[in-house]
Amino acid sequence: MIHHVMGVDGSYPLLVALWLLPLAGAIFWWTFGPQLKALAGWLGSAAIAGSFVLTLLSWGAGTQSQGGALGAHQALLSWMSGFDFGLLLDPLSLLWTSIITGVGFLIHFYSIGYMDGDRAFARFFAYMNFFVFAMLTLVLSDNFIGLLVGWGLVGLASYFLIGFWFERPSAVAAARKAFVMNVVGDVGMMFAIFIIVANVHSIGFGDAFAGAGALAGPSFFHLPLLVWVCIGLFIGAAAKSAQVPLHTWLPDAMEGPTPVSALIHAATMVTAGVYLVARCSPFWSASGDAQLLVGTIGGITALLGAILGCAQWDIKRILAYSTMSQIGYMIMGVGVGAYEGGVAHFFTHAFFKAQLFLGSGLIIHALNNEQDVRRMGGLAKKLPFAFVAMLVGVLAISGVPGLSGFFSKDAVIYGALEHRHPWLYGVGVLTAGITAYYMFRLLFVTFFGTYRGGVDPSDLGIRHPELAGTMPASHAQEGDAAHEAEHHHAPSWIMNLPVAILIVPSIVAGWLMVGGANSPWSRFFASQFAPIQETGQAVAPSISEGVTSLVVLALVAAGFAIAFVRYGTRAAQADAVARLRSESVHMSPLLTNLFYFDAFYDLIVVRTSQLFGTLFGRGVDPHVIDGTVREAAYAAGQIGGLMRLLQTGLVRFYALVLVFGAACFIVYYALAFGVAR
Repeated sequence: MIHHVMGVDGSYPLLVALWLLPLAGAIFWWTFGPQLKALAGWLGSAAIAGSFVLTLLSWGAGTQSQGGALGAHQALLSWMSGFDFGLLLDPLSLLWTSIITGVGFLIHFYSIGYMDGDRAFARFFAYMNFFVFAMLTLVLSDNFIGLLVGWGLVGLASYFLIGFWFERPSAVAAARKAFVMNVVGDVGMMFAIFIIVANVHSIGFGDAFAGAGALAGPSFFHLPLLVWVCIGLFIGAAAKSAQVPLHTWLPDAMEGPTPVSALIHAATMVTAGVYLVARCSPFWSASGDAQLLVGTIGGITALLGAILGCAQWDIKRILAYSTMSQIGYMIMGVGVGAYEGGVAHFFTHAFFKAQLFLGSGLIIHALNNEQDVRRMGGLAKKLPFAFVAMLVGVLAISGVPGLSGFFSKDAVIYGALEHRHPWLYGVGVLTAGITAYYMFRLLFVTFFGTYRGGVDPSDLGIRHPELAGTMPASHAQEGDAAHEAEHHHAPSWIMNLPVAILIVPSIVAGWLMVGGANSPWSRFFASQFAPIQETGQAVAPSISEGVTSLVVLALVAAGFAIAFVRYGTRAAQADAVARLRSESVHMSPLLTNLFYFDAFYDLIVVRTSQLFGTLFGRGVDPHVIDGTVREAAYAAGQIGGLMRLLQTGLVRFYALVLVFGAACFIVYYALAFGVAR
C-alpha cells in the first residue's frame, strides 16, 4: 500500500547513487564542458545509463512487500518530528524512474548525433543531466517538501532546455512562458502542502494519506478541507501536465531542440501531474468531488488537444498537441479512479511518443531544419527508416489493435465506464477517432505523394510565421526541390539506433496488460492501488470491455478513412498543393487562434498587468512614493531653514530668548493659577 513509506530494513543506499549520478554529470559538464566538449555526449549519456542500471538492480527491492511495508527506503535527513526527508522506491516510483532513466538514456544517446556541431554541445548535456536529476528528485522523494523541491527544479531545468537557443527571441519567450505557467502550479501545490502540514503536522506521504482517512487511519481532514487540498495539488498537476486552461505553454515549448521535446514532452516532465495524482490517490479516493473535477478536466483536455492537433502544420506542434491530448487521457484515468489504466497509458505513451518525436527529428535533421509538413511529401522513399518508425508510432498512438496504445487507451476509456462516468467514456471514444484522423493526416502529408520542398511558401498559404500551425520563419528553406534534395542527409546510426529500440516497446509494451486482474501489470501494482480501488465506486458496466473496444476501433477506423480520403488517395496527392493551400487560408479563426486562450491571457493577465504597471509607474511611483520622499526632504529643509534663523551666534540674543521664555512660563502659570481659583 502506498501509505507505507518505510522499506523492510529502512535503508537502501543504492537509491542515493541512483539519484545523484545525473547531478554529478551535470556539475561535471558545467565545470569542465568547454575543455572536454567532445566527450560530453558520451559521458553525459553514460551517467543516465548508470542510473538506469542501478534502477534495474533495485527492481527487487522496489517491489518487495514484507511486514506491511512496500518498497525500499533510504533516510536522508531528520529535522524535527514529522519532518523527515528520504527517498522511496516503490512500484509507482520504480516505474517512473525506469522510464526517466531508460528512455532518458536513449534520448541522450540520440542527442549525440542530433546536437553534433552545436557550439553549446557540452552545456546541452549538462542541462539534460540536470533535468533527469530534477525528475528523479520529484518521483523518489518520500515526502511533500521533497516532491515540491523536485517540482521546482524540473521547472527550472525545463526553462534552461526550452530556451537553450537563447539567441532566438521566440525561444526565450517560450521558456519564460513555461516557467511562469509552472510557477502558478507551484503556488497551488504550496497552498495544499500548508493545509496538510497544519492538520497532520507531518510532511510524510504515509502520515498525510492516513490523515485523509482513506487508508483506515484517523481522519484529520473534514471533507471540504480535503477538497481544497486536492484542488491545490491539481493546480500544480494541471500546470506541469498542460491541462486546460494551463496548457498554452506546451506548444510554444517546441522552440527547444527536438531531443528536449522528446524528453520533456513525451516521457517525463508533462507526466509529472499524472504521477502526483496517482501518488496522492488516497486523497482523491476519499473525495468524489475532487475525482469528478480531475476527470472532467482530463477529458476536456484530451478532446481539446485532439481538435487543435487537426489545425497544425508544424510537425512538432502536431505532436505537442497530441501529447496534451494523451496526457488528458492519463489524467482522466487516474482522476476517475482507474489508477492502473491511467498509469498504464503513461507507460506506453512514453515509448511511442518518444519514438514519434525522435522520428520527427530524423526528418527535421535530414531536411535542414524544415518542420512544416506542407513542404514535405514523398519522404517514404527518401527516408524509409523514418517512415517505418513514424508509422509504428502513429499506429500505436491511434490505438490500433496489437500495439501498445490499444491496451492502455482502452483501459482508460473503459475505466470511465466502470467508475460511472459515461459522458467521459463518450469523450474518450470521440477523442480516439480524432486522434487517428490527425495522426494519419500527419503520416500521409509527410510521406505520401511527391516532395513539395521547392514550392513557394506563399503557394501553400504560409503568410505569416506567427499564424497558428505554420513553421517559424527561421526554419524556412529557399530554392527548388532539386537543390534541396542535394542537401538531404540521412541521419547517422547514433540517431537511428534509439529510434529502432523504441519501436519494440511501442509494439509490445501493452501486452503486459493482457489478462485483466491476473495480468503482469495488475500484479505489479496489486499492493500499490488495490487497497485504494477497493474503496472506490467501480462497478460492472452493462457494456462489456470487448464491446467498448469495438466502438473505439470503429471510431479509429473512421478517423483513418477520413484522413486517407483527404490526403492519402492518388487524387488528393495529385492536388496536394492546392488542397493544402485552401486548408491553410480558409481554416476557422477559432482553430487558427487556438480557441483564443492566448488572447484571453493576453487581455486579462498581460495587458491588465501592463495597465497596472503603467498606472503605478506614471502615477503612484512618481507622485505618491517618490512624492512622499521628496516632500519629506523638502519639509526637513524648510524646518532646518527656520531653525537656522534662530542660530545667530550672539549671546545677548540667546539671553533675550531665555528671558522671553521664562516670562512666557510665568504668565502661563499665573493665568492658570488665577483661573483655578
